[in-house]
Amino acid sequence: MDDHDRYPPDAWKLLSPQLTTERRERMLAAVAERTGFVRLVMQDTHHPHNVSACLRSAEAFGLSDVDLVCHREKFSPSTVARGVAGWLRLNRRNSIAESVDWLKTSGFRLAAGVPPRSGVRTLDEIPLDQPIAVLFGNEKLGVADEWKPHLDFEFTIPMYGMVESLNISVSAAISLQALTARARKLLSPEIFHLDERGKVRLLNAWVCRQLRAWDKQLQHLRAATTTKSGLI
Repeated sequence: MDDHDRYPPDAWKLLSPQLTTERRERMLAAVAERTGFVRLVMQDTHHPHNVSACLRSAEAFGLSDVDLVCHREKFSPSTVARGVAGWLRLNRRNSIAESVDWLKTSGFRLAAGVPPRSGVRTLDEIPLDQPIAVLFGNEKLGVADEWKPHLDFEFTIPMYGMVESLNISVSAAISLQALTARARKLLSPEIFHLDERGKVRLLNAWVCRQLRAWDKQLQHLRAATTTKSGLI
């Protein structure tokens, strides 16, 4: 079961009036821009700060999902992720095979970020004619070999200085900004943005995560609504 499915379907409707008007409007504006077309996949990212920085970038550029693939490492987002992870759907995968199976079944192309080398397409050459999952590997070892038979393509970020590589969190930020910006221009909102069902599921999760003892509040509000309906 998807983590977001554990939140009641009437949570936003009943609980959102408990939020301030400003908070409610910000959440509605954010969910209207959420996309499932671009997805971030992180395999064995070692440093907690890098994990957290990547999550911040994913949220900032409107992604709804991030896949954390535990091939050899366990993920432990640092305190930098506080206030960010709750706005994302974090999907922990126990193996590369599990991740590949889900992504391919769901219609995603898989693009791996790699260091610059001859023959590898650049970031702006990634096609956006179907959903794209952007993969980054371990800081030291890079993308594991087990991915390679399943990759649709590799890509690199053009660089013109003396350095040969960028930190993974910087690479992820550049890649997500470029891909989402281009997709917003090329694709219709119906294709790029979440559908209404997806938006409601996010809002139900978000509002519950914003309120303490949300389950008790929801129970009380349901009872009050039932009583009011009975009096009418």
